Amino acid sequence: MYDVVVVGGGAVGLYLARKFAEKNSSVLLLEKKEKIGQKPCSGLVSSKIFEFINKGEDDFIENEFLKARIWLEGNFFDFNGKALLLNREKLDKYFFEKAKKAGVDIRLKKEVRKIEEKEAWVEILLESGEKIQGKIIAGCDGAVSTVAQNLNLPKQEKLLLGLIGYQFKNCQEDFKNNFPELFFSKNFPGFFAWRIPRTRNIEWGTALPPQQKPGEKLRKFLKEKKIEIEKIESALIPIFPRKRIVTKRCFLCGDAAGQIKPATGGGLIYGLLAAKMASIFIDPAKPQTFLYEKQWTKNLQREIFWGGLLRKSYHLPTFLKKIGLLWLKNKKNLDQDRPSTMFTP
Repeated sequence: MYDVVVVGGGAVGLYLARKFAEKNSSVLLLEKKEKIGQKPCSGLVSSKIFEFINKGEDDFIENEFLKARIWLEGNFFDFNGKALLLNREKLDKYFFEKAKKAGVDIRLKKEVRKIEEKEAWVEILLESGEKIQGKIIAGCDGAVSTVAQNLNLPKQEKLLLGLIGYQFKNCQEDFKNNFPELFFSKNFPGFFAWRIPRTRNIEWGTALPPQQKPGEKLRKFLKEKKIEIEKIESALIPIFPRKRIVTKRCFLCGDAAGQIKPATGGGLIYGLLAAKMASIFIDPAKPQTFLYEKQWTKNLQREIFWGGLLRKSYHLPTFLKKIGLLWLKNKKNLDQDRPSTMFTP
């Protein structure tokens, strides 16, 4: 019997497990993959990441950008602001070592088959046939969460298919533009394509509903630019939170809960913030999970609402988007994690 069982060994799951272990809870983390750090992710974040990592132990930061460029068809708009580019595999391994040091029991290649919530505990059946019990269960297992499915929590309303490809050849000229670029065009309805200079290559990507065939659209876009990409990776991205993310003894965090920024699809900062709240407000001995749901909603739901409103503007005609970008360029104290700052004086 563990105090806490965390399903999912990504950054959010590892951070959550560590925070509970530091409160002297017995914690088990289950990850179905063979190793930590296999999630495709751009890893572009704000300086808020330093709320969750120690400065001086940040060798997973690949690059630092001081501006971003937004393209509307043939015109561009530059926005100043600091952003950090993370090597996601190294970041996950950092959280892995921290969790292990805190005493978390981490088991790889352990896939969950069934979860049964009882009055005083939760029972987990693994594909191997092994049974595990925990006082509380945390689902940090991605957009298509096995934990959520087993507990009959509401489904994700919308999912995007995110695609990332890497340009290795003939990219020296591109390295001169040491900043991220977003490309809005009719080729990517309701979202955008992006370019991010990494350490040894250029990352290109997009995210669209699967039925819009994002792979075909990205390849066509890059072919027009005479760019060859290799090693294409994909992942499903939630756009909105689930309508409910807790039961009596179980709760969701990160992509599993839909705690993301709708305007960009980035979920790392929101997921880590939610995990921190869960570790504060949920007591395995008396799991009032509703307190966690109340707190994360209070702190993040408003920002997700404004982020969703911003994302709706992607469907506007180009001339209206230009007006909006010109208006934004005059705004001060914009916070990339808080879209509400766009609409405050």
